[in-house]
Amino acid sequence: MAAAGEAEHQAGDGHVRVRDFMRHAGIALDSPDDRLSMDDTLMKGTFLHRELRRGLVLHVSDAVEERAFTATSLLPEELSCIFFLEGNVDLSIGDRHFAFQAERGVARGAAIMNACPENFARASRGRQHLRHLVVSATPEWLHRDALEAVTDTRGGARLLRDHLAEHRWTLTPRMVELVRQIFSPSPLIPQLRDLYLEGRAVELVAETMAAVLQADRSDAGSSTLLTRQDAICLQRAKDFIEAHGGEALSVETIAREAGISASGLQRLFRAAEGRSVFDYVRNLRLERAFAALGRGDVTVQEASALAGYTSAANFATAFRRRFGLVPTAARGKA
Repeated sequence: MAAAGEAEHQAGDGHVRVRDFMRHAGIALDSPDDRLSMDDTLMKGTFLHRELRRGLVLHVSDAVEERAFTATSLLPEELSCIFFLEGNVDLSIGDRHFAFQAERGVARGAAIMNACPENFARASRGRQHLRHLVVSATPEWLHRDALEAVTDTRGGARLLRDHLAEHRWTLTPRMVELVRQIFSPSPLIPQLRDLYLEGRAVELVAETMAAVLQADRSDAGSSTLLTRQDAICLQRAKDFIEAHGGEALSVETIAREAGISASGLQRLFRAAEGRSVFDYVRNLRLERAFAALGRGDVTVQEASALAGYTSAANFATAFRRRFGLVPTAARGKA
């Protein structure tokens, strides 16, 4: 999942420069700043990218991103367990787009299963402090070391076949503690450092599998367990948003149509979608604009209006943050 992982692993002085990316085959780099030189720093901070066991990789970043850039590579088959503590990152895997944003006071995890090799793009939004942790496990490792310990492996097998399936959930206190221990490990002798990290990475994968399997058994079919009434209200809200996507919508209006309070609706969207109602609506409109541009049905100005933006500059900024490219580059690319 960490496309720039190898480049970061080589940054012994804590600085990741343009040349650190370019020295690795299969990694391409793009930036809106055409004045970048090979010695310019893209990120600086603390990085760890290590294969703890064959098929089990840990990636940790606690760094400041200095510039906007997009790194692309080929992502192998793997399950990625992702935990964001600070910052925002946009990812594209194949034709799917994923947005990750740390939420103040809420610790959330995400799992993405890549069942076959896909093109991967990671878009940085410019200067920001980024703290995140990713544990990646290959299907071979999961079958050998994870699924054998699961009594009901049918859910796990479905997960491994469900290409680009995404699951999000609120972390348990134990998972929060495991993430904290990886970022701030106890002072141990060097010979035991990898063993210490491996134990916690394995437990994070196990906890992730448990969260996914629990969600798979829920009637709501989402990454968070909902009551039947909650699921009904959530679906009503989504249906109303879908039918009135081009209109100016308030949370109160959507909540009234869904038969729930505005605060209750916000709670449902954060629990089931990992985002606010406004973010859900904005993302849906951007997706529509992206699809219309890709088909060549609209101009950039028309796509901006379709997404609900009165400012073309604001639309272009939001579009690039979401998809990793400017609107003009997306036109006619379907």
